[in-house]
Amino acid sequence: MKTIIKFTYLFLLVLGFSACEDELIEKVPTDEVAPAKLFDTESGFRTALDGVYATMKDDLLGYNFCIYTIPENINDDIIAGDPMGWSFENTHANIHPLDYDYQEFQIEGFWKLAYAAINNANSIIKYGQTSSLANKDQYVAEALAQRALIHYDLYRFFAPALSSNPDALAVPYRLDTDELLVKKARNTTQEVINYVLDDLNRAEKMATNDVNSYRISKTAIQALLARVYHETGDYTNAIKFAKEALKDTRYDLDTDATALEKQWRQDDSDEIIFRIRFETEDDGSNAAMFAIPAFFSFPYYVSNDLINLYDKANDTRFDLYFELEPNGSGKYYPEKHVGMRTADYANFQAGAVDIKLVRVSELYLIIAESDEREVGSEAITYLNTLRNARGLGDYSGGNLLDEIMDERRRELAFEGFRFTDLKRLGLGFSRPDGSGLAANSDKYALPIPKLEIDRSGIEQNPGY
Repeated sequence: MKTIIKFTYLFLLVLGFSACEDELIEKVPTDEVAPAKLFDTESGFRTALDGVYATMKDDLLGYNFCIYTIPENINDDIIAGDPMGWSFENTHANIHPLDYDYQEFQIEGFWKLAYAAINNANSIIKYGQTSSLANKDQYVAEALAQRALIHYDLYRFFAPALSSNPDALAVPYRLDTDELLVKKARNTTQEVINYVLDDLNRAEKMATNDVNSYRISKTAIQALLARVYHETGDYTNAIKFAKEALKDTRYDLDTDATALEKQWRQDDSDEIIFRIRFETEDDGSNAAMFAIPAFFSFPYYVSNDLINLYDKANDTRFDLYFELEPNGSGKYYPEKHVGMRTADYANFQAGAVDIKLVRVSELYLIIAESDEREVGSEAITYLNTLRNARGLGDYSGGNLLDEIMDERRRELAFEGFRFTDLKRLGLGFSRPDGSGLAANSDKYALPIPKLEIDRSGIEQNPGY
């Protein structure tokens, strides 16, 4: 889309934020998803599982907006926009300067929404295991995967990387056997990863592929296993599960510009393995706002380092991911998540866009990097398959691993992966304005929210 959309409904959003903030403070997640008998029917399971997804996307501060904007503001792909620029959840001002503290509302909001969803998933696991329904396992598997995914994202945001210190404190891993309001100490990074992998491996054995990409299927679980094993350096298992996921013929790479445009503009693609669905009534309230300037104010520009990684003439991603701002500065802003499926141009509202959490292209990159780091026999094949699908020729010359990492940065831009890659590999970064983080900086782990420390007394992260 080449039209800059302004938001005339700001006052509604501000009112919504006020209400949501009050709800976050007052809301105490409970395990009262439903009485146990609810799980004697497929519709009961489905209702409860849908409730977890609904909680995940309930507010801008969860899997609606902040799942992208928090990590994207802690890397070198995004640079500060206009001096008067601002973002709807204020990560531009609070997170991007890298001086965030434990009182930032985005940090508290993501934490609370995540644990609210986890508590609901735990209710399904707890009661679902005793269900009389013959196919109960497939529903319990989905809840296990929900619990694992959310804990993994909490680990990504609030803990140092496993590779830097497996004994460092991470986040509390809440299980279905825990009493709801019992205070739990923080588990270590190794413990959290072990729990995540245990949940996903257990779920993978129980799950089916009877659901579409709006729910976590067996294939999505295999892809998540590949992601976690890859992130923690177990490249053998990363390759194994990525290849298992790629066997599902329902999903495949988009191989031309038209198909890729449909993926990002219309949410229509066989490349999306798992996404958080947003309907027409959700429009104007999610990650589309990450891609569209508000009142011609640009909170985010794109760094030249990222722009210069693309073959602008041939790479089909370039015009989809970026747009020049119209004031003649020569700067680009991120347009990847703009969405057009539910856009209401008559009322100057951005369209809601599905939050694409697992895509086929990531699996090709996981295999390519993992293979190059361990074996080196298949990496070039998987890299070139993805490059060809994006309009580029085969790669030749230079350091193959460096090219794979550049391709990760190109393909997965603005999806939160750059933050994770810098963190897992122990790298620092610097921006044109001189800001940045040193390798293994404490700032790669967000501070534990003040409200949680006051409530449970758990220990704060170093450096805050």
